[in-house]
Amino acid sequence: MPGTRVTTVQQRQQMAHRGRQGAPYQTIAYQNQVSYWTVRKGVRRARQGDLEALVTRWGRPTTGPMAEEDFLVRYVALRLKRQHPTWGAAYVLKKMRHHPILKRQKLPSATTLWRYWRRFGDRLIPHRPPATPQLPPAGIAHGVWQMDAKESVPVAGVGAVTINQARDEYGRATVLHQIHPATSEDQRTVKLTSTQVQQDCRVAFTQWGLPDAIQTDRATIFVDADPTPFPTPLCLWWVGWGITHRLIPRHCPQRNGSVERSHRTLNERTLVGQHFADAAALQQQVDADWAELNSQCPSRARGCQGQPPVVAHPELLIPRRPYHPQREGALFDLKRVAAYLATQTWLRTVSSVGQVTLGGYCYGLGIAWAAQTVAIHFDPQERQFVFTGLKPPTRHGQGLPELPVVRRDPQGLTVEELTGLSVGGGKENRR
Repeated sequence: MPGTRVTTVQQRQQMAHRGRQGAPYQTIAYQNQVSYWTVRKGVRRARQGDLEALVTRWGRPTTGPMAEEDFLVRYVALRLKRQHPTWGAAYVLKKMRHHPILKRQKLPSATTLWRYWRRFGDRLIPHRPPATPQLPPAGIAHGVWQMDAKESVPVAGVGAVTINQARDEYGRATVLHQIHPATSEDQRTVKLTSTQVQQDCRVAFTQWGLPDAIQTDRATIFVDADPTPFPTPLCLWWVGWGITHRLIPRHCPQRNGSVERSHRTLNERTLVGQHFADAAALQQQVDADWAELNSQCPSRARGCQGQPPVVAHPELLIPRRPYHPQREGALFDLKRVAAYLATQTWLRTVSSVGQVTLGGYCYGLGIAWAAQTVAIHFDPQERQFVFTGLKPPTRHGQGLPELPVVRRDPQGLTVEELTGLSVGGGKENRR
């Protein structure tokens, strides 16, 4: 007898009834012209449920998170998530409990709801970039300075100001605290320039010495927005002093938490409820308050044990690498800049007139290079940029003939241009 003969729900119900009465499976199979295994399956399904258990369900069984949930539960869960992509599973579940069509429905847990959303991938939950590993902590005083600017803060009597601060990550002392006011009364947004940050650093370097690294966010004065960014002049100035520039991940201000806390302290200590005659009076008060906080006021910061930062870490007062502003032009090391640039490669597309922009400067390669993609690296021996054309491979896997290599002298990389100072000396000192 065929084992694949199709049976109706009524036949399965009759076979299940005979089986409950004790009739042998083989006898039932002979009477209904089906296989023994068909009878056994029908009887076992009837024991697990009523008539619904005998209905054939075509296709693969439903699996995965919320597979057994009612259709309305899945529908509302998806609809709420599509309407509010930023809502979490726990909050969506709270909204589902008060939804009128789900009053008598059993709801899943928040974890199950989140796993259900994950089945839809990027269509429902956008892909998150991988977590950036933590930067190594500073193990000594002046090992790492965390730098950040609090922009466009309204101050009574002064107007909008931007406060640029830096804090030693290890010793927890605020080493830089400069005020930059608006240039006019109606100006509401104050953006720092590279020159201003450079001058702020000179003030801090003179008092505390040079740090090993400065850690910042990804503001445009610190890093270029290009996918293969060229270092900014400020970054190259730090490199010339042997200072490593460290970047925190995007949208992660907590990675610079120490200097962020300095902003709050300055606001509570100096700004709230106060009126100042002008920007000079504000700067004077900020300097006095931070001198007191660093040396006299007990600190709850990690590693200070309730003491003022410079008392808990007296090595902060002894510069490990002194800075002499009068000798900056002579001591600035351009070889460090060249060695740093030699470790990087930049990709750019040549314009229709044969020019390419690098670090804010234009380099002419010739009209033959128009619309080509070039790889650029720095030759530290010749102190030149080397432009190499990139040709994509053909369909047969063989590359097209390479464009000739072009060399160009760098722009903006002299001691005078990086430091903003007038430096004497020969060609070797200036390049």
